[in-house]
Amino acid sequence: MTGKTAFCGDDQILEIGIFRSVSLYSITFKPADNSYRIYDKNDSLLYHLQEFETVSLKVNSDKSITVKVPDETIGKFAEISIQSFSSDSHYAIKGSNPSTKERKYFGGIKCFSREGKLDVVSLVTMQHYLEGVLESEAGNYQSKEYYKVQAIISRTYAMKNQRKFLHEGFMMTDLTNCQVYLGKMYRNPNIEEAVQETANLVLVDDQMRLISAAFYSNSGGQTSHSEYVWSKKVSYLRSVKDPFSKGKYNYHWSKSFDKDDFLKDLKKLYDFPINDTAAVNDLVNWKQESRAKYFVDWKYHILLTDVRSDFKLKSTYFSVEEEDGKIILKGKGFGHGVGLSQEGAMNMCDMGYSFRDVLHFYYTGVHLIDYRMLSFYLSE
Repeated sequence: MTGKTAFCGDDQILEIGIFRSVSLYSITFKPADNSYRIYDKNDSLLYHLQEFETVSLKVNSDKSITVKVPDETIGKFAEISIQSFSSDSHYAIKGSNPSTKERKYFGGIKCFSREGKLDVVSLVTMQHYLEGVLESEAGNYQSKEYYKVQAIISRTYAMKNQRKFLHEGFMMTDLTNCQVYLGKMYRNPNIEEAVQETANLVLVDDQMRLISAAFYSNSGGQTSHSEYVWSKKVSYLRSVKDPFSKGKYNYHWSKSFDKDDFLKDLKKLYDFPINDTAAVNDLVNWKQESRAKYFVDWKYHILLTDVRSDFKLKSTYFSVEEEDGKIILKGKGFGHGVGLSQEGAMNMCDMGYSFRDVLHFYYTGVHLIDYRMLSFYLSE
């Protein structure tokens, strides 16, 4: 098996850039069995690793990569891969310059130099990738039904975004700009079972296109229309009243500001008319009973998404109060609010709703299909 091999559905090999939050110059790789082999860019066999035999990879000033095993230097190469014939084999990997914590992954890796640094790419099946994503994104204490929800939206995201970082030599990253992926899942068998029991299932819209399966922490009791956050109206990302998110950990928040400072910032950032008594009165008494697109009033054209970003707020879903020279923003929810509320979905599953119920509640008019049949549906 090489990194160029591709399968369909959950057997597909993904290429995920890992350790993307670190600028690496050297790593160590240690296989958990003797099935791993080292290949060059042309897939020529360089070395057969033994169980727990450590490989050292170091990027050089000429952009080559030096490959060493304990008793010899294998050589310098433009790109190398370390792979097993079994996608269920796993390995330990850590940065040595700079030093990082050890991580464990299924599958194999490929490495190359870009901008003088060592890029490391996890070569992993969709199944094992999703198991790692679920543990990283949802933790180890959810119900299996919720893990099924997360497996389907994470698989849909991965299928839709396979080309997102091809310009950097891999498909997706291991960070929040894609999906958090910190290694092989090992703590909760419910995660593995949830991925297997929803194998190959993805969400599509009425035109059989993979959806943008957006999710976040808590809706605050109402999800948002997509165009309130990302400008484009999407048929399946419609605002819905969400009683399931109420009262959960990230349901309420508040943040206070000095009134004069807050008004000055509004003037500076958005040219808000702070000398207009009526406008200021509207501001300090502004209530957001349901999710809006603009702050205070549409006539000022202050997007709530900008306010959230500029004032570092947990969500755009808040109301304003004035108290003792302070402006207090009393908010609900955590995240952009479009699509699925994780805390709401977890609560639904705990209440006995199925993963299908949850997905159809948060995504309007979507269809759940086997990805391997997508080309059949598109040909109809």
